[in-house]
Amino acid sequence: MKNIHRLALLIWIWGLEGIFPRPALAIQPHGPPEGFYLHQIAHLVFIGALIFFIYKLAQEVQEHRSFRLLAWACGLLVLWNLDCLVGHMSALPISNLDFIGVEGHLKQRLVMSGPSHWIYYVTSLDNVILLPAAYIFYRGLKALLTEPETGKP
Repeated sequence: MKNIHRLALLIWIWGLEGIFPRPALAIQPHGPPEGFYLHQIAHLVFIGALIFFIYKLAQEVQEHRSFRLLAWACGLLVLWNLDCLVGHMSALPISNLDFIGVEGHLKQRLVMSGPSHWIYYVTSLDNVILLPAAYIFYRGLKALLTEPETGKP
């Protein structure tokens, strides 16, 4: 009976958390320009980490299919990060006035009136790079599980 009371109390407290959530004090929003700089620096750090990972994979035995797939995935992720860096920079001069239609609606359109608009549009298609990178990364991890060990440390 005592355990049932504890369970009921736990469910009641958990339910109150859903109704009256506490403030998330760990989140610190960064507005412009700090948030933009921080985001761009994160892309650069991610590019550096991926290049280091590709370098380390190139030092390993090249006959492993898994290492080659992981290196290709990292290369595509480097391209994706570069695409995002350029896309974020090209979005700076674009304002809400450059769009036609209701904000957030699928029918909203960008007026293509300059090079930055075209660069923004092309770089916003970053899923063309990201999805194949994620799939190749998955295939590399799967191949890593199925390949036999070479016995080398």
